[in-house]
Amino acid sequence: MGDGRLSYNWALMFCRLAATVLAGALVMVPPVRAGLEQGLWKRSGKDLERHRGDDVGVELDSDGSPRRGAFLPRWDPAGVTGDGHPNDVVAFGFGPRTGFLPTGEPRELVLSFDDGPDLKFTPLVLDELDRRGLKAIFFVTGHRVIGDRPEDLARRELLGRIAAHGHMVANHTMTHRNLCQFPDDAAAEIDQNAEVIAQATGVRPLLFRAPYGARCRTLEAELAARQLVSVGWNLDPQDWKDPTSDGILTYLEARLSRLKGRGILLLHDTHPASVFALGPLLDWIARDNHAAVQEGRPPIVLRDYAVFLPPRPVPPTAMATVVGAVFDNLMSALTPRVSLPLAPAQR
Repeated sequence: MGDGRLSYNWALMFCRLAATVLAGALVMVPPVRAGLEQGLWKRSGKDLERHRGDDVGVELDSDGSPRRGAFLPRWDPAGVTGDGHPNDVVAFGFGPRTGFLPTGEPRELVLSFDDGPDLKFTPLVLDELDRRGLKAIFFVTGHRVIGDRPEDLARRELLGRIAAHGHMVANHTMTHRNLCQFPDDAAAEIDQNAEVIAQATGVRPLLFRAPYGARCRTLEAELAARQLVSVGWNLDPQDWKDPTSDGILTYLEARLSRLKGRGILLLHDTHPASVFALGPLLDWIARDNHAAVQEGRPPIVLRDYAVFLPPRPVPPTAMATVVGAVFDNLMSALTPRVSLPLAPAQR
Protein backbone atom coordinates (compact mmCIF):
# COMPACT_ATOMS: atom_id res chain seq x y z
CA MET A 1 0.00 0.00 0.00
CA GLY A 2 2.83 2.37 0.88
CA ASP A 3 4.66 1.62 -2.38
CA GLY A 4 1.47 2.29 -4.37
CA ARG A 5 0.92 5.65 -2.67
CA LEU A 6 4.58 6.60 -3.32
CA SER A 7 4.28 5.66 -7.01
CA TYR A 8 1.11 7.68 -7.30
CA ASN A 9 2.77 10.75 -5.76
CA TRP A 10 5.72 10.47 -8.15
CA ALA A 11 3.40 10.09 -11.16
CA LEU A 12 1.33 13.07 -10.04
CA MET A 13 4.43 15.23 -9.62
CA PHE A 14 5.73 14.18 -13.05
CA CYS A 15 2.43 15.07 -14.76
CA ARG A 16 2.34 18.46 -13.10
CA LEU A 17 5.93 19.17 -14.14
CA ALA A 18 5.34 18.05 -17.74
CA ALA A 19 2.20 20.17 -18.07
CA THR A 20 3.98 23.20 -16.63
CA VAL A 21 6.93 22.83 -19.00
CA LEU A 22 4.63 22.37 -22.01
CA ALA A 23 2.48 25.37 -21.13
CA GLY A 24 5.56 27.51 -20.56
CA ALA A 25 7.00 26.49 -23.92
CA LEU A 26 3.77 27.43 -25.67
CA VAL A 27 3.78 30.87 -24.06
CA MET A 28 7.38 31.50 -25.05
CA VAL A 29 6.98 30.49 -28.71
CA PRO A 30 7.18 33.70 -30.79
CA PRO A 31 4.48 34.45 -33.36
CA VAL A 32 5.10 33.00 -36.82
CA ARG A 33 5.07 36.48 -38.31
CA ALA A 34 5.71 39.48 -36.13
CA GLY A 35 3.77 41.58 -38.58
CA LEU A 36 0.57 39.69 -37.77
CA GLU A 37 0.73 40.98 -34.20
CA GLN A 38 0.14 44.48 -35.48
CA GLY A 39 -3.47 43.56 -36.15
CA LEU A 40 -4.02 43.18 -32.39
CA TRP A 41 -3.45 46.87 -31.90
CA LYS A 42 -6.42 49.17 -32.37
CA ARG A 43 -6.06 52.76 -33.38
CA SER A 44 -8.46 55.63 -32.98
CA GLY A 45 -9.68 56.39 -36.43
CA LYS A 46 -10.25 59.80 -37.36
CA ASP A 47 -1.47 70.43 -50.50
CA LEU A 48 1.18 67.96 -50.85
CA GLU A 49 4.56 69.18 -49.66
CA ARG A 50 7.80 68.19 -51.23
CA HIS A 51 10.48 67.03 -48.84
CA ARG A 52 12.77 70.03 -48.75
CA GLY A 53 15.47 68.23 -46.82
CA ASP A 54 15.13 70.19 -43.60
CA ASP A 55 15.74 67.03 -41.61
CA VAL A 56 17.13 67.17 -38.15
CA GLY A 57 20.03 64.89 -37.30
CA VAL A 58 22.46 64.46 -34.46
CA GLU A 59 26.07 63.67 -35.25
CA LEU A 60 28.48 61.87 -33.00
CA ASP A 61 31.44 63.19 -31.09
CA SER A 62 34.90 61.79 -31.66
CA ASP A 63 34.24 59.05 -29.10
CA GLY A 64 31.13 57.91 -30.92
CA SER A 65 28.63 59.34 -28.43
CA PRO A 66 25.77 61.55 -29.67
CA ARG A 67 26.59 65.25 -29.62
CA ARG A 68 23.92 67.16 -27.71
CA GLY A 69 22.18 69.87 -29.69
CA ALA A 70 24.19 69.26 -32.84
CA PHE A 71 21.29 70.30 -35.05
CA LEU A 72 18.03 72.19 -34.57
CA PRO A 73 15.19 72.36 -37.06
CA ARG A 74 15.66 75.14 -39.60
CA TRP A 75 12.08 76.18 -39.13
CA ASP A 76 12.72 76.88 -35.46
CA PRO A 77 16.28 78.06 -34.88
CA ALA A 78 15.50 79.13 -31.33
CA GLY A 79 14.80 75.55 -30.37
CA VAL A 80 11.13 76.11 -29.49
CA THR A 81 8.35 74.19 -31.20
CA GLY A 82 5.12 75.56 -32.56
CA ASP A 83 3.25 75.34 -29.26
CA GLY A 84 6.02 77.02 -27.28
CA HIS A 85 7.38 73.76 -25.88
CA PRO A 86 11.20 73.77 -25.75
CA ASN A 87 12.82 71.15 -27.92
CA ASP A 88 15.41 70.24 -25.30
CA VAL A 89 17.29 68.61 -28.14
CA VAL A 90 19.00 65.34 -27.27
CA ALA A 91 20.28 62.56 -29.44
CA PHE A 92 17.43 61.55 -31.71
CA GLY A 93 16.73 57.88 -31.37
CA PHE A 94 17.44 57.51 -27.67
CA GLY A 95 15.33 57.66 -24.56
CA PRO A 96 11.66 58.56 -24.24
CA ARG A 97 11.58 60.28 -27.60
CA THR A 98 12.00 56.92 -29.27
CA GLY A 99 10.33 54.63 -26.80
CA PHE A 100 13.41 52.63 -25.86
CA LEU A 101 16.67 53.18 -24.03
CA PRO A 102 20.17 52.69 -25.44
CA THR A 103 21.12 49.05 -25.67
CA GLY A 104 23.33 47.31 -23.17
CA GLU A 105 25.15 45.65 -26.06
CA PRO A 106 28.45 47.21 -27.20
CA ARG A 107 27.34 48.08 -30.78
CA GLU A 108 24.02 47.66 -32.59
CA LEU A 109 22.59 49.15 -35.78
CA VAL A 110 19.00 49.55 -37.00
CA LEU A 111 18.38 50.36 -40.68
CA SER A 112 15.58 52.76 -41.64
CA PHE A 113 14.45 54.37 -44.90
CA ASP A 114 12.23 57.44 -45.24
CA ASP A 115 9.87 59.02 -47.77
CA GLY A 116 9.20 56.03 -50.03
CA PRO A 117 8.10 53.92 -51.64
CA ASP A 118 9.87 54.61 -54.91
CA LEU A 119 9.23 52.33 -57.88
CA LYS A 120 12.80 52.53 -59.13
CA PHE A 121 14.93 52.52 -55.98
CA THR A 122 12.90 50.81 -53.21
CA PRO A 123 13.04 47.41 -55.02
CA LEU A 124 16.83 47.74 -55.18
CA VAL A 125 16.92 48.24 -51.41
CA LEU A 126 14.66 45.23 -50.86
CA ASP A 127 16.85 43.05 -53.07
CA GLU A 128 20.00 44.10 -51.20
CA LEU A 129 18.42 43.40 -47.81
CA ASP A 130 16.97 40.08 -48.96
CA ARG A 131 20.36 38.88 -50.16
CA ARG A 132 21.73 39.43 -46.67
CA GLY A 133 18.71 38.36 -44.64
CA LEU A 134 18.34 41.79 -43.04
CA LYS A 135 15.17 43.59 -41.97
CA ALA A 136 14.60 47.34 -41.97
CA ILE A 137 11.95 49.95 -41.21
CA PHE A 138 10.37 51.82 -44.11
CA PHE A 139 8.74 55.08 -43.01
CA VAL A 140 6.39 55.79 -45.89
CA THR A 141 4.45 58.89 -46.91
CA GLY A 142 0.91 58.13 -47.96
CA HIS A 143 0.60 60.62 -50.80
CA ARG A 144 2.94 58.45 -52.88
CA VAL A 145 0.51 55.54 -53.00
CA ILE A 146 -2.93 57.16 -53.37
CA GLY A 147 -4.61 57.63 -56.72
CA ASP A 148 -5.72 55.46 -59.60
CA ARG A 149 -2.82 55.88 -62.00
CA PRO A 150 -0.85 52.73 -62.85
CA GLU A 151 2.16 54.03 -60.95
CA ASP A 152 -0.01 54.66 -57.86
CA LEU A 153 -1.32 51.11 -57.96
CA ALA A 154 2.23 49.81 -58.41
CA ARG A 155 3.44 51.71 -55.36
CA ARG A 156 0.59 50.30 -53.29
CA GLU A 157 1.59 46.84 -54.41
CA LEU A 158 5.16 47.68 -53.46
CA LEU A 159 4.05 48.49 -49.90
CA GLY A 160 2.56 45.02 -49.67
CA ARG A 161 5.81 43.56 -50.97
CA ILE A 162 7.82 45.40 -48.30
CA ALA A 163 5.63 43.91 -45.58
CA ALA A 164 5.62 40.46 -47.17
CA HIS A 165 9.41 40.42 -47.13
CA GLY A 166 9.35 40.83 -43.36
CA HIS A 167 10.14 44.54 -43.07
CA MET A 168 8.21 47.05 -40.99
CA VAL A 169 6.04 49.52 -42.90
CA ALA A 170 5.79 52.55 -40.62
CA ASN A 171 4.02 55.92 -40.58
CA HIS A 172 5.75 59.06 -41.88
CA THR A 173 2.52 61.11 -42.27
CA MET A 174 0.39 61.59 -45.34
CA THR A 175 2.15 64.57 -46.95
CA HIS A 176 5.42 64.93 -45.02
CA ARG A 177 3.97 67.89 -43.15
CA ASN A 178 5.62 69.47 -40.14
CA LEU A 179 3.06 68.53 -37.50
CA CYS A 180 4.38 70.97 -34.93
CA GLN A 181 4.02 73.90 -37.31
CA PHE A 182 0.55 72.67 -38.29
CA PRO A 183 -0.77 70.93 -35.16
CA ASP A 184 -4.39 71.02 -36.37
CA ASP A 185 -3.40 68.71 -39.22
CA ALA A 186 -1.67 66.13 -37.03
CA ALA A 187 -4.61 63.77 -36.47
CA ALA A 188 -5.56 63.63 -40.15
CA GLU A 189 -1.96 63.29 -41.33
CA ILE A 190 -1.34 60.35 -39.01
CA ASP A 191 -4.69 58.58 -39.34
CA GLN A 192 -5.04 58.89 -43.10
CA ASN A 193 -1.59 57.45 -43.65
CA ALA A 194 -2.33 54.65 -41.19
CA GLU A 195 -5.39 53.73 -43.25
CA VAL A 196 -3.38 53.79 -46.48
CA ILE A 197 -0.77 51.47 -44.97
CA ALA A 198 -3.42 49.17 -43.48
CA GLN A 199 -5.18 48.81 -46.83
CA ALA A 200 -1.93 48.07 -48.65
CA THR A 201 -0.37 45.69 -46.11
CA GLY A 202 -3.27 44.36 -44.04
CA VAL A 203 -1.89 45.73 -40.76
CA ARG A 204 -1.79 49.14 -39.10
CA PRO A 205 1.62 50.68 -38.43
CA LEU A 206 3.08 50.51 -34.93
CA LEU A 207 5.98 52.92 -35.49
CA PHE A 208 6.04 56.60 -36.44
CA ARG A 209 8.72 59.05 -37.51
CA ALA A 210 7.98 62.77 -37.55
CA PRO A 211 9.00 64.66 -40.69
CA TYR A 212 11.89 67.03 -39.97
CA GLY A 213 12.29 65.41 -36.54
CA ALA A 214 9.55 67.66 -35.16
CA ARG A 215 8.84 67.36 -31.43
CA CYS A 216 6.09 69.12 -29.48
CA ARG A 217 3.49 68.38 -26.84
CA THR A 218 0.60 68.33 -29.29
CA LEU A 219 2.27 65.73 -31.48
CA GLU A 220 3.30 63.60 -28.52
CA ALA A 221 -0.30 63.60 -27.30
CA GLU A 222 -1.55 62.45 -30.71
CA LEU A 223 1.00 59.63 -30.78
CA ALA A 224 0.20 58.54 -27.23
CA ALA A 225 -3.52 58.39 -28.05
CA ARG A 226 -2.70 55.98 -30.88
CA GLN A 227 -0.06 53.96 -28.99
CA LEU A 228 2.44 54.83 -31.71
CA VAL A 229 6.14 54.55 -30.91
CA SER A 230 8.10 57.55 -32.20
CA VAL A 231 11.41 56.53 -33.76
CA GLY A 232 14.22 59.01 -34.34
CA TRP A 233 17.77 58.57 -35.57
CA ASN A 234 21.36 59.36 -34.64
CA LEU A 235 23.19 58.54 -37.89
CA ASP A 236 22.29 60.80 -40.81
CA PRO A 237 24.48 61.28 -43.90
CA GLN A 238 21.99 63.97 -45.02
CA ASP A 239 21.54 62.45 -48.44
CA TRP A 240 18.99 65.16 -49.31
CA LYS A 241 22.00 67.39 -49.93
CA ASP A 242 22.81 65.11 -52.87
CA PRO A 243 26.21 63.81 -51.79
CA THR A 244 27.84 61.06 -53.79
CA SER A 245 27.59 57.44 -52.74
CA ASP A 246 31.28 57.55 -51.86
CA GLY A 247 30.67 60.58 -49.66
CA ILE A 248 27.86 58.80 -47.81
CA LEU A 249 30.00 55.72 -47.38
CA THR A 250 32.95 57.73 -46.02
CA TYR A 251 30.68 59.53 -43.55
CA LEU A 252 29.13 56.34 -42.24
CA GLU A 253 32.35 54.35 -42.05
CA ALA A 254 33.89 57.08 -39.90
CA ARG A 255 30.95 57.20 -37.52
CA LEU A 256 30.27 53.48 -37.34
CA SER A 257 33.90 52.83 -36.52
CA ARG A 258 33.35 54.92 -33.37
CA LEU A 259 29.83 53.71 -32.64
CA LYS A 260 28.96 52.85 -29.07
CA GLY A 261 25.59 51.41 -28.16
CA ARG A 262 22.77 51.56 -30.67
CA GLY A 263 22.84 53.45 -33.93
CA ILE A 264 19.71 54.23 -35.93
CA LEU A 265 20.65 54.94 -39.52
CA LEU A 266 18.47 57.31 -41.53
CA LEU A 267 18.57 56.86 -45.30
CA HIS A 268 16.07 57.66 -48.04
CA ASP A 269 15.02 55.02 -50.55
CA THR A 270 14.15 57.94 -52.83
CA HIS A 271 17.77 59.13 -53.14
CA PRO A 272 19.94 57.05 -55.50
CA ALA A 273 23.19 57.92 -53.73
CA SER A 274 21.96 56.24 -50.52
CA VAL A 275 20.54 53.27 -52.39
CA PHE A 276 23.79 52.62 -54.22
CA ALA A 277 25.83 53.15 -51.03
CA LEU A 278 23.84 50.51 -49.11
CA GLY A 279 25.59 47.44 -50.54
CA PRO A 280 29.14 48.79 -50.07
CA LEU A 281 28.19 49.92 -46.55
CA LEU A 282 26.97 46.45 -45.57
CA ASP A 283 30.11 44.94 -47.13
CA TRP A 284 32.23 47.30 -45.00
CA ILE A 285 30.32 46.30 -41.86
CA ALA A 286 30.93 42.62 -42.66
CA ARG A 287 34.67 43.22 -43.13
CA ASP A 288 34.89 45.35 -39.98
CA ASN A 289 33.01 42.71 -37.98
CA HIS A 290 35.39 40.01 -39.18
CA ALA A 291 38.37 42.10 -38.11
CA ALA A 292 36.67 43.00 -34.82
CA VAL A 293 36.14 39.36 -33.88
CA GLN A 294 39.76 38.51 -34.63
CA GLU A 295 40.97 41.52 -32.63
CA GLY A 296 38.65 40.93 -29.70
CA ARG A 297 36.51 44.00 -30.40
CA PRO A 298 32.69 43.89 -30.30
CA PRO A 299 31.15 43.59 -33.78
CA ILE A 300 28.21 45.65 -35.04
CA VAL A 301 25.03 43.63 -34.62
CA LEU A 302 22.27 44.56 -37.05
CA ARG A 303 18.88 44.56 -35.32
CA ASP A 304 15.39 44.66 -36.78
CA TYR A 305 12.35 46.71 -35.79
CA ALA A 306 11.53 44.41 -32.84
CA VAL A 307 13.78 46.54 -30.59
CA PHE A 308 11.14 49.30 -30.75
CA LEU A 309 7.99 47.27 -30.16
CA PRO A 310 6.45 47.56 -26.69
CA PRO A 311 5.80 44.36 -24.74
CA ARG A 312 2.39 42.84 -25.34
CA PRO A 313 0.56 40.11 -23.42
CA VAL A 314 0.48 36.76 -25.16
CA PRO A 315 -3.13 35.99 -26.15
CA PRO A 316 -4.61 32.66 -25.08
CA THR A 317 -4.37 29.96 -27.71
CA ALA A 318 -6.33 26.83 -28.48
CA MET A 319 -3.22 24.78 -27.67
CA ALA A 320 -3.20 26.15 -24.11
CA THR A 321 -6.79 24.91 -23.74
CA VAL A 322 -5.77 21.49 -25.04
CA VAL A 323 -2.89 21.30 -22.55
CA GLY A 324 -5.27 22.15 -19.73
CA ALA A 325 -7.71 19.45 -20.83
CA VAL A 326 -4.93 16.84 -21.10
CA PHE A 327 -3.68 17.72 -17.62
CA ASP A 328 -7.21 17.45 -16.19
CA ASN A 329 -7.68 14.04 -17.82
CA LEU A 330 -4.34 12.80 -16.47
CA MET A 331 -5.20 13.99 -13.01
CA SER A 332 -8.60 12.35 -13.20
CA ALA A 333 -7.09 9.06 -14.35
CA LEU A 334 -4.45 9.03 -11.63
CA THR A 335 -6.70 10.06 -8.75
CA PRO A 336 -7.67 6.92 -6.78
CA ARG A 337 -11.37 6.27 -6.44
CA VAL A 338 -12.29 5.90 -2.75
CA SER A 339 -15.43 3.99 -1.83
CA LEU A 340 -17.12 5.56 1.17
CA PRO A 341 -19.08 3.34 3.55
CA LEU A 342 -22.84 3.66 3.14
CA ALA A 343 -24.92 5.18 5.87
CA PRO A 344 -27.08 2.77 7.89
CA ALA A 345 -30.26 3.94 6.14
CA GLN A 346 -28.70 3.15 2.70
CA ARG A 347 -27.64 -0.43 3.54
